[in-house]
Amino acid sequence: MEIDEKDLKDLLDLKYLSPQRESLRISIIYLVLGSAGIYLSHLFLYRNNKLETYNSIQFYNGLGFIFITTIIIYFLIYKRLNKMKDITTILHKNMEKLDTTKRELIEIEGKLNDEKNLSDNILKNSAIVIFTWDLEGRITSFNPYGEEITGYKEEELIGRSWIDLFLFEEDKSKVEGLIKYIKTGKSLKNSIGDRWTSKEGKLLEFIWTDCPVYDNDKNVVQIISFGTDITEQKKLVKKLKDLAYFDALTGLPNKSMFKTEGERLLEEARVNKAKLSLLYIDIDNFRQINDALGHDLGDELLVHISAVLGEFKEDKNYLYKLSEDEYAIILYDIKDREDIKFKTEKILQEIQEPWQIDKEEFIVSASIGISIYPNDGDNFSQLMRYSNMAMYHMKNKGKNGYAFYEYEMGKRIVENTFMVNQIRKAIEEEQFSLYYQPIIDIEKNTVYGAEALLRWFHPERGYIPPLEYIPLIEETGQIFDVTSLVLKMGLSQKMIWNNKGYSHIKLSLNISSKSLVNRNIDDEIEELLEKYNLRPDEIILEITETSFMDNIDGSIKVLTKLEELGIGISLDDFGTGYSSLAQLKRLPIHNVKMDREFIRTMERHSEEAVIVKSIIELAHTLGLKITAEGIETEEQRHILSEVRCDYGQGYYLAEPLEAKSFEEILLNDKKVTNHE
Repeated sequence: MEIDEKDLKDLLDLKYLSPQRESLRISIIYLVLGSAGIYLSHLFLYRNNKLETYNSIQFYNGLGFIFITTIIIYFLIYKRLNKMKDITTILHKNMEKLDTTKRELIEIEGKLNDEKNLSDNILKNSAIVIFTWDLEGRITSFNPYGEEITGYKEEELIGRSWIDLFLFEEDKSKVEGLIKYIKTGKSLKNSIGDRWTSKEGKLLEFIWTDCPVYDNDKNVVQIISFGTDITEQKKLVKKLKDLAYFDALTGLPNKSMFKTEGERLLEEARVNKAKLSLLYIDIDNFRQINDALGHDLGDELLVHISAVLGEFKEDKNYLYKLSEDEYAIILYDIKDREDIKFKTEKILQEIQEPWQIDKEEFIVSASIGISIYPNDGDNFSQLMRYSNMAMYHMKNKGKNGYAFYEYEMGKRIVENTFMVNQIRKAIEEEQFSLYYQPIIDIEKNTVYGAEALLRWFHPERGYIPPLEYIPLIEETGQIFDVTSLVLKMGLSQKMIWNNKGYSHIKLSLNISSKSLVNRNIDDEIEELLEKYNLRPDEIILEITETSFMDNIDGSIKVLTKLEELGIGISLDDFGTGYSSLAQLKRLPIHNVKMDREFIRTMERHSEEAVIVKSIIELAHTLGLKITAEGIETEEQRHILSEVRCDYGQGYYLAEPLEAKSFEEILLNDKKVTNHE
């Protein structure tokens, strides 16, 4: 509110106005004027002695005196009252301004109170540490959240240096440098990343924003620091990093760390002209062990193996866990091949030491593939691939050992890759076909059924034997597509034979181990039987012992469903497995096929003949039919007939035939022995 200069002068005059003096002033003026009037009147009357004239003059003189004094007093009072009116108007006007200003001040005070309350609430309730400190690092205020998280009360901290109290020794120099920078008067940038210790010694980590407080001369006098607690976030980041680079079960570096460190070590070896070796380790039969023991004990075994391998983690040896049952060791700065062999044999020896759990001892073995830098490759990806090839080569050789990478292994991998691509193409282009080998009723010498055998005729390479691709398609998973193809081709051909009057012929189809337990094969077969209008009892599925031993409970479940449909189940290669007799009663089978190795060297009165007779008697005792494979001579056929073998097949009786040739046998009702 502003007052103009004239108003201010009038107000100042009013300030110094004295009521007594003003009253005296008017009284004196009145006295002077009255006395002067009377005196002048007296002089005039004194000279005029006439009484009448005197009285008349005295009357008019009184009236004139009253009139004049009234006018004089009027103007005296008017001037003063007018001045007071002006001053009153000024006061009223300024009182209104004062009232407006007062309301504005009240409103501003309210806002200031609201802002103060807001600031207090922020300080008291914010989930961040807020504290102020002077240029010597001494704390001047500390908010409640800061008290809560550090364990200190504000009164304990006032005047103390937060640098000495909270910071680690190695971090102090950084903050001291910050304070020196602030003292120069230069603009302050935000600072981040401090580690504090709480009153109880707990590690705390913050992200900080520091704001300077200036005095009227624009000098920095205080710092307000705002700290966000990121302790839990840091722990989470570390946990995520551990998950990304370390195995959760064993704590060993994982495949990601293996690749990162492997490339670093390889570059280091290149610079130092040193040799290194990569050992790719796979625990033999771990899945079977895991299924047999249960996953908890399987984990204990992995922890045990990790501890065993950890003993070889020296300054120049690096250990990694690549997958559930695979490990890798990098041997840095090796001397020669003999040095690698010595260390590898020692590793195998330690792994093979008996592992005891629940008073039971288990012997574990491993297959190890080895590649060497710079002999086998000059980049880490090559070394990984080559050691992996060598490991699988060892697996195929029989496991429980080690193999160095050789060039031929890579060549074989290339061939397998080509073969995998060709198999996919063969399925699409229908290069596969089925041949049918007759199964003979030995006593009647008539055709009982046919075993469908897969044949591949490549347009360029010609006939490719099953042993060249069956193991490969099982390994790559292509066996599922091939199995579906075999089922469709076999059952559609059976429908054709049924339509021609040969519904009595049993059709045997081979089912792989993976197809048996890793897909809904019972549903697939049931749909195909309905599609081709076939009875389930016209079909026999042949399984090998190895196809169900990896998951016997799951296999029995699937086989039971198939048997309930009415499909016959035949156990192939009977007599060669280590647990055939033990598992025979559990399996829902109707027929067993005696392995051809028993027949191949069988002669009359030989040990093989006695074994064959015993196997046949065992099968009959269990209520099973038995089929002999690999009959190559008339003598073998006669021996089997004498010991009452039910069925037989082999090149002596009939070789695998195309569907048309097989139909000719059925059509002509031929005897199937070559001598007739």
